[in-house]
Amino acid sequence: MKKNSGYEYTTDLLVIGCGFSGMWAAMRAKDFLDDVLVVDKGPRDWGGLGGLSGGDMIVKQPEFEASDLVDELTYYYDGLCEQDVLKEILELSYDRFMDLEKMGHRFYREDGVLQSIPQRGLDKMRYYFYHPYGKGGSHTTEVLNKRLQELDVKRMGRVEITRLIKDQGRVVGAAGFHGQSGASILIRAKAVILAAHAGGWKGSYLLNTCAGEGSLLAYEAGATLRNMEFIENWNVPKLFAWEGQTGLLPHGARFLNGKGEDFMRRYSPKLGAKADPHYNVRGMAFEVLAGRGPIWFDTSTLSEKGIRDMTPTGGWMKLNDTKLKALGIDFFHQTTEWMSQVLTCFGGVKADKKGFTGVPGLYVAGRARSVTPGVYMGGWDSCLTATTGWIAGENAGLCAADQGETSFDEALAVEALHKDTAALGKEGVSPKDIVRRMQRLMAPIDVCILKTQDGLARYLSRLEAFRDEVLPLAGAADPHYLVKLTEARGMTLITGAFLRASLLRKESRAGHYRADYPNRDDTRGPAWINIRKGRDGMEASFDAVPLDRYPVKPYRYYMDNFNFPVCTSVHAPEEQN
Repeated sequence: MKKNSGYEYTTDLLVIGCGFSGMWAAMRAKDFLDDVLVVDKGPRDWGGLGGLSGGDMIVKQPEFEASDLVDELTYYYDGLCEQDVLKEILELSYDRFMDLEKMGHRFYREDGVLQSIPQRGLDKMRYYFYHPYGKGGSHTTEVLNKRLQELDVKRMGRVEITRLIKDQGRVVGAAGFHGQSGASILIRAKAVILAAHAGGWKGSYLLNTCAGEGSLLAYEAGATLRNMEFIENWNVPKLFAWEGQTGLLPHGARFLNGKGEDFMRRYSPKLGAKADPHYNVRGMAFEVLAGRGPIWFDTSTLSEKGIRDMTPTGGWMKLNDTKLKALGIDFFHQTTEWMSQVLTCFGGVKADKKGFTGVPGLYVAGRARSVTPGVYMGGWDSCLTATTGWIAGENAGLCAADQGETSFDEALAVEALHKDTAALGKEGVSPKDIVRRMQRLMAPIDVCILKTQDGLARYLSRLEAFRDEVLPLAGAADPHYLVKLTEARGMTLITGAFLRASLLRKESRAGHYRADYPNRDDTRGPAWINIRKGRDGMEASFDAVPLDRYPVKPYRYYMDNFNFPVCTSVHAPEEQN
C-alpha cells in the first residue's frame, strides 16, 4: 500500500536476507504460516553469496555419529565450540542434503559412489560437491528459488533495512527504504529472522556485498554479538579471483615461498598447507617478514584426478579460466602469485539451539549468527546456511503462529527511519571514503594477522576519532549511495567490535593470533567474547564455554600442530592517508 511516498506491509514473518539461509528459513516457516515475506538489498532471487560459491556442502552422512564430528570440531576450534548447537546442526545436515537432491541438486558420484574430500586433516568432516565444478552455487540458488515460488513465499529485492522496530522490548517489524527509488518501507511482522551476513570489508573475492548491516541491526536491537575478533584472512590470487583451494590442496597443490620452498612444512610438518587457510596466511606473513617472499601457489603437482575434479566447467570461474588462458596463464599447470586479504567477519549474533537471539521476536540464521571462531572448512557455510536457516524458520514460524496481534507504532518507526536516511540528498563525506578508511584500518599486519597490543590500540584510537568526528558528516547523493552509507555504518561497527575483542583476548586460539601472546591462556580456559551495546557505548566481556554441561572436554588442540616463531613486536608500515 503506497502512502506518503512510502510503502507499508504486514506479514506473519519477515526474513531479512534472501541468500541460502534466508531461503531455507522461509521454506521451513511456510510449514507453520500462510504469509512469509523475504527482503534483500540485492536483486530479488539473486541467491546471495551462496550463488557465487562452489556449492560444496559438509554433511554428516548416516555412517557417522554426530558426537564424533563434535569431538573433531572441539579439537578444530581449540575448545571454542558450541557443542549442543553444532550437534543439532550436524544431525540436521543429512536431511537438508537429501532435500537438495530431491529438488534436483545432485551431488557428485563416480560409479554410483558419493565423492567427498576430507577437510583440514580431520577424519569425518568431509565436503560433498556438485559436478560440473563451477556451477554448484548457481544451481543451488536455482532449485531453492524454484521451491520458494512453489510455496508462494513473497520476495522483494532492492530493500535496505536500516532498523528493527520494537514495542515493549519485542521486535515487531522493520523499517528501511528502496535502494533505487528511496521510498520508505515499513514492515509489520509477528517475528523477524535476521539472515543477512554479519559483515565484511568489501574484499575483491566475490564478497563486496558484505559490509555489516546484519551486525548493526542486531546490535542496535539489543542482541549480543560474539566471536567478533575472528575475521576471514584468506589466501587469494594477486591478480584474479579463484574458488577452491580447499579442494586443490588435498589433491596436491602447494604454497611456495620466494625460494621455491614448501614453507608450511616448516611450521607444521604434519599438516603442511593442508590446513585451515588462516594458519597458511600466518605462515605467509612470517615468510614475508623473514624476507622469503613473495608467495606462490603451485598447481603443477596436482593429481590427474584433482585437475579433473577441480577444473571449472561453468559459472564465473569458467569465464575467469577462459580469460586467463587467453592471457597465457594456465592455472592448473603453473605457479601464480598469491597474497592474503581481509574479507569478512566470522562473528555474528549469539543465539541458542533454536536460533533465538534473546530479544523477543528476533531469530538469526546463516552467517548472521555466531558459530565459527575464525577457522573454516570447505562446504561448511552451505551446511550452516541450510541447517540454521531451517532451525530459525521452524522456531520463528512457531513463535509467529502463536503470537497474537502486536503493536507497531508507525510514528516512532517513521522517526527512526528519518534519522537513518537523513543524509539522503546531502553533500558530505562519501560512503566510499568511509569504506576505504575501514579497509586501511584493518590492513596492517599487526592488526589483522599477527596482532599486537600496540597495533590494535593504535588503530582503535583512530577508528573512534573517525567515527565521532567524520562519520556524522557523511552524505548520500541518491538512494544508491544511501545504501552504501548504511553499509559503511555497519562496517564501522564491526571494525570497532573486532579491535575491542582482539585487544581483550590476550592469547592465541583458533583463528585469533596475538604475536605478543602466542600461546593459549589455559588458566582461564576457553571463553567467548560477547559484545553488547551499553549506556556508554560498546561493551565487551568474557563468556566461559560451559564445559560442565558439554560432553567433550577439550583434550587436544588444532593449534598445537603449528610452531610459529616468537615475534612479540611486529613492525608494520604506517597507514597511508
